[in-house]
Amino acid sequence: MTDYSNNVYQELEMSLEDKVLLFQAVLDQSYNSVVITDASNSGDGPSIIYANPAFENMTGYSVKELKGKSPKILQGPLTDRAVIEEMRICIRAGKYFEGSAINYNKEGQPYHVEWNISPIKDKSGIVQYFVSVQKNITAYIKAEHERTLLTKALNDSPDCVIITDIENKIVFVNAGFQQLTGYKQNEVLGKKPSFLWGSPLDVVSESSESYLSQKSMHFKLHEPNLSKDGSLFYVDQSIVHIEDDAGNTTHYVSFSKDATDRLKRELALKDMASRDSLTGQLNRRAGEQLLKQYDEVKHLPKRALCLIMMDIDNFKKINDTYGHVFGDKILKTSSQLINSKVRSTDSLIRWGGEEFLIIVTDSKLDEAMELAERMRRSIEQHIDKDVGRITASFGVAELQAYESTANLINRADKALYKAKLSGKNCVNFSK
Repeated sequence: MTDYSNNVYQELEMSLEDKVLLFQAVLDQSYNSVVITDASNSGDGPSIIYANPAFENMTGYSVKELKGKSPKILQGPLTDRAVIEEMRICIRAGKYFEGSAINYNKEGQPYHVEWNISPIKDKSGIVQYFVSVQKNITAYIKAEHERTLLTKALNDSPDCVIITDIENKIVFVNAGFQQLTGYKQNEVLGKKPSFLWGSPLDVVSESSESYLSQKSMHFKLHEPNLSKDGSLFYVDQSIVHIEDDAGNTTHYVSFSKDATDRLKRELALKDMASRDSLTGQLNRRAGEQLLKQYDEVKHLPKRALCLIMMDIDNFKKINDTYGHVFGDKILKTSSQLINSKVRSTDSLIRWGGEEFLIIVTDSKLDEAMELAERMRRSIEQHIDKDVGRITASFGVAELQAYESTANLINRADKALYKAKLSGKNCVNFSK
């Protein structure tokens, strides 16, 4: 034993009366409920010989009402008999017991209690008393029940639910999430939603930071998201804040509804509205919307842009000679030949009648001229089995600084007119 320990023991040396008073004060002022029983095995078993104020508050009984009574006074219909029997076996064997059950207070109201019962032995090792330290865990059990109920409700929801902490790390996902994404909860806990959905659905991403001052937000997302098996899906999402008693945000709850089918229908309808029914290419309205984007970006330097205006030569004669059915066939064939030459970044538009407009992005005039020439040759080299050889004329113009797209279209149209006057089946340009 160290000198320090000897000093402590020496300081604790006191009269028996002082020791009794000290232990009385400790028990009386204990936060937890404490009850002491004797070790009797007769009748109803051990009897209560002491209960501290915390125990009185928990049970509603006074010490006078409890003394000499069996702790059975606290049992009732909902008390788990299996737990009680296990406790009796431990007590009879003079062993430590730990457990929980439902007890009843003086008013007959049930409460959940957690026990720690220790046997107190004399010098010869015979159990003389039992000390039971108890804690009312009703609030905890209620919270656990409510949490279980909430979890069940969230899991039964057809929506995809994600709860993230203040650092945007996932702490809960429901069955709807697993069904939509293919990921199980243990695969995503601790991760940020961005591993799956990227910044559009990351509740604290830069794209969402402007919403964080709001209590809730709802938005539709038209960016594709990737599930575990690699398939794409789309969602409509709502996000709400969870705050503590001080009003500080502690969690975010995201409710997402699968919008894949709806969005596909919307995109299909939108695509149909923007397409020419005969050729399948963009219609004039869609083309005008694309060009409008260049006019709206006034605060930035305009990117390189060229327009190619194309017109099928002698188209009226084709219609008059062979009929509109064959004329329509030539329009579809010509659009397909042109479309095979444009880049994925370019846009082919049926501008009207036999005219087509090609928006050539990020290209200078000489590059657009070369593209128009490839298109011209492609049409010239094609021989229709009914109509024979057809040709087309092309006008090309490059967007100038501070020029509107309306003026650019006008210059491309003039270049096309010059190509027609130059004998057709050629490419002309406007500076």
